[in-house]
Amino acid sequence: MPRSIPALVAAALIGAAAPLPAQETMRDTIRYRLGWDNPASQLYTVETTAYVEDGPIVFSLPAWRPGRYIIQNYAANVQRVRARDGQGRPLAVEWADLDSWRVEPDGADEVTLAYEYYANEFDAGGSLLRPGLAYFNPINLLPWVEGRQSAPARLTLEVPEDWPIATQLERTDDHGVFVAPDYHALVDAPTIASPENVRWEFTHGDVPYYVVLRPKPDLGAYDRETILEDIEAIAAELTAMFSGAPYEEYWLLYQFVPRRFSHAVEHASSASFVRWNESFSSREQYLALLGTTAHEIFHAWNVKRLRPAAMWPYSYDDPQLTRLHWFTEGVTSYYHFLSVVRAGVMTEAEYFDMIQRAIQALQNSPGRKVTPVSLASWTSWHTGYGAGNPNQSVSFYTKGALIGLLLDLEIRDATDGAASLDDVMRSLYAEYYERGRGMPEDAVREAAEEIAGRSLDAFFEAYVHGVDELPYDEALEVVGLDARQVAEPDEPSATMGVALRESGGGAVIVNVLPESPALLAGIMRDDVLVSIAGEEVEGTDLDPILSGFEPGDRVSVVLLRGGERIEREVTLEAGGNFRWAVEPVEEPTPRQIRIREAWLAPSGERTP
Repeated sequence: MPRSIPALVAAALIGAAAPLPAQETMRDTIRYRLGWDNPASQLYTVETTAYVEDGPIVFSLPAWRPGRYIIQNYAANVQRVRARDGQGRPLAVEWADLDSWRVEPDGADEVTLAYEYYANEFDAGGSLLRPGLAYFNPINLLPWVEGRQSAPARLTLEVPEDWPIATQLERTDDHGVFVAPDYHALVDAPTIASPENVRWEFTHGDVPYYVVLRPKPDLGAYDRETILEDIEAIAAELTAMFSGAPYEEYWLLYQFVPRRFSHAVEHASSASFVRWNESFSSREQYLALLGTTAHEIFHAWNVKRLRPAAMWPYSYDDPQLTRLHWFTEGVTSYYHFLSVVRAGVMTEAEYFDMIQRAIQALQNSPGRKVTPVSLASWTSWHTGYGAGNPNQSVSFYTKGALIGLLLDLEIRDATDGAASLDDVMRSLYAEYYERGRGMPEDAVREAAEEIAGRSLDAFFEAYVHGVDELPYDEALEVVGLDARQVAEPDEPSATMGVALRESGGGAVIVNVLPESPALLAGIMRDDVLVSIAGEEVEGTDLDPILSGFEPGDRVSVVLLRGGERIEREVTLEAGGNFRWAVEPVEEPTPRQIRIREAWLAPSGERTP
């Protein structure tokens, strides 16, 4: 059965309270209607109805959504704002600020705010309307009534009777009518209504899981049974780790597109995915799909329930600043593939390959030497998603995942395998979420120190709040793994230190690494690379050209800068063919084997 949680927390924070019966609507219920006239216009019609207390009513649209910590200004998609009373009489309405509207009741008992919302953002956190598809994240387009976020809500989705609807929202007896205990639960529910929906399901631990695919992609070498078995194995691993599921049902909403794309967003009882329709075309793509699935399910515990005090409760109109995204997102990313290997769906060798890829990604990021990951968490609101100087940014997903790995192995080493980061996760969940409060900023360190039985100040200061290089080899030695840089003999060792993208048939420089040969020669971002040593650059792969040179060679580089042709002399340096490798040591000790086996074993089957 689902793990029991305090009724107050369940009702106020995740929407697990009993739904309102279909035939009853309490006076304080906020009523929403969502429909459209012509889906080709991509305009949803949004109506919100609330009873009148005293004075004007203010309706406000969120400026951001949980899961993406940056202001997104959803009100920019709003047009034709108007208001009326219960008899259809027009009422005065004005923009109170950039995403709020004030309505004067003028003696009315209830008022309705209406507008059109332009829905043309197709990712896991966006909304899209087109013929045959109504997909939306309610947080994009449904406003709250000021002072009444805790009021019950009722949503009527006006779709054809034969359209299947996939959502975590509580159903009523009426097609397209849903209820929620409060605004937070209402807007935490991505919804897909489409005749293209294909729904599979399985049950684990008395909890039903619904797997929705739209449209159903080519499954390649995989089939329905295999896919469901693998997802169930992952869900089984995670619920075993936390001793039960915190949700009464769970929805996995997969939408597929004909381009290389991957985006997913977590919710209390569901996850939304928009992915390349080749996700089943290879083992690599399939494991990527399963890893992301594990990531989002893990979020049901970490960040949807256990979350920083700064986000407790959510406030959707202003940034909620925390230095803990390296934990909420990064440590979730650590469990991303660890859960898949523990579930028996991925081999140990495949998991070690995922670790080395993460190391490679971080070590290729110059920002790791500039910006602490805790600061990157804080500043995500303006630099966390690609803005600013690329050489100062660091991903709190990637570095946070590797810090999670190192912290886990640090605890296992300190306790001779008797305890782990799993214990830290469970401790934090019980101490904060189950007691109805958010985590203080130092909660992770304090819990980790208690579990490890020793101070971790130096660890956190160096790697979380500092920019020291992560000690991969030292950490992985605990489980008998060797992390090191190796040279690829078939790749050129000489490098310029630039990143390219193809644009308009030319190779545009999108980044110049700090202290690189290119920067020392005065080459800049947005220069167009024309030739190297007289050989024309075609595409973005410089290996065929650089393979003819050695580190230390001087080459002439021709560029276009603002349409002007310029030439620079570049002295190439070594390192272009280095990559990170993570492999088992040849002769592991009994202790290394014991701790490694416990680390990778399914939850509930581990011995120290």
